[in-house]
Amino acid sequence: MLYITRKHLRPGMILARDITLYNSSNFNTLLLTKGQILNNTYIKRIAYHSIEGAYIESEAFADIDVEPYIDDKLTSNSLSQINDIYFEFKMNSGKITTNNIKKLSSIVDSLITELLDKDDLSYNVIDFKNYDTYTFQHCLNVAILSMSTGISLRMSERQLHDLGMAGLLHDIGKMTIPVSILNKPGKLTDEEYEIMKSHPINAAELLKNYVSNDIVRAIEGHHEKLDGSGYPYGRKGDNIHYYSKILAICDVYDALTSDRPYRKAAFPNEVIEYIMGCGDTHFDHEILSHFIKIIVAYPVGTFVKLSDDMLAVVVKNYPENIMRPVIRIINADGTVGEDIDLLYDNEYMNITIVDMGYDYESCGLSGVLKSTYDIRLIS
Repeated sequence: MLYITRKHLRPGMILARDITLYNSSNFNTLLLTKGQILNNTYIKRIAYHSIEGAYIESEAFADIDVEPYIDDKLTSNSLSQINDIYFEFKMNSGKITTNNIKKLSSIVDSLITELLDKDDLSYNVIDFKNYDTYTFQHCLNVAILSMSTGISLRMSERQLHDLGMAGLLHDIGKMTIPVSILNKPGKLTDEEYEIMKSHPINAAELLKNYVSNDIVRAIEGHHEKLDGSGYPYGRKGDNIHYYSKILAICDVYDALTSDRPYRKAAFPNEVIEYIMGCGDTHFDHEILSHFIKIIVAYPVGTFVKLSDDMLAVVVKNYPENIMRPVIRIINADGTVGEDIDLLYDNEYMNITIVDMGYDYESCGLSGVLKSTYDIRLIS
C-alpha cells in the first residue's frame, strides 16, 4: 500500500484501509471501506471532511501493510468519553467530578493494555489526524505518546496510568481560556499570551482534589523547559517533574504535526529535527532518546527524495535509527527498483533522505501514477 494525499487521489484507485472519521457529533463514522474503488464523489467526500489522504493498494508495494496504532473501536470510545467529559466540564461551570476522573481512568487502563500488548511501538502520526476537534484528539495523542515513551523507559503500570491521566487532562485548563485567544490566527498580544500561559495553573487548581499530586505536578509543568525559559514558573532542570518532561516532548510533537488556525502541520521528520535541535535547552536527553525510538520520522508507504536525487518509498523503519529506513527506489520511468537499507547496507551509507512528502508531486513523483507497476487503477 501507498499513502496518497487527497489532492492526488484519482478515480479508480482502490482503498487499502478503511477511512474512519472521528467527530464531535458521531464518533467513529466509517466513511469508506477497504477495497472501495474511488470515484469523484468519494474523493470529494474525503476532501469535504478534511482528511489528509488515504492508503491505496499498489501491486509494487503489496508487501507493505500498515496496521492502526490503536484499535479503531478503542480510539472511538476514548474520543467519545473525552468529548463528553470536557463538555460536561464546560456546562458545569468549570468543575470536574469524581465520575469524570473514573471514566478517564478506565480509558487509560484500556490504552495501557493495548500498548503493552504491541510488539512494535512505532507511532505513525498519519493514524491520528482524522478528527474535526483538535483539543480532544490532541489530548488522546499526548496520552498515547506519553505512555508509549513510558513503556520504552520501563516505567511501572502505576506510573504509566498517572502519565496517561496527565496526558488526557493536560489541556483541560484551556477550557477556561477565551476561544478568541485559543483559535486566534495571528500572533498573540503580550496580554493574550499571559492569559494563555495561565492554563497549566488553572488545570492544577481544578484537579488538585481529584487526582494524585504527581498528575497535578505533571500537568502544571508541561510547558516548562530545562533552561528555565518555559512557563508558568520558569523552573529548571531537576525542579521540573519527571512526568512533565515526558509530556513536554509529546505535547510539542503532536502540536507541530497538527494543523492549527495559525499554521499548517509540519512533517514528522521536520518536527523530530526541531525537537532534537532543542534537546540541550528544552528537553531531557534520556527521555528524548526513548521518545525518538517510538516515533516514525518517515511513515511506511510515504514518498521520500534522496541526496542523489533518486526517489523512493519507505517500506520499513528501525527504532534504533528512525532517520535511516529501508526504502524502495522509484526509477525515472516510474517503475519500481530495488530495496535499499539505509541503516545496514554499507554501500549506501553516504545516501541520506533530503525531502519527504505525503504530497509526492512536490518531490517530482507524478510519473509514478503512470506506471502499471505501482498504483493499480480500475478502468
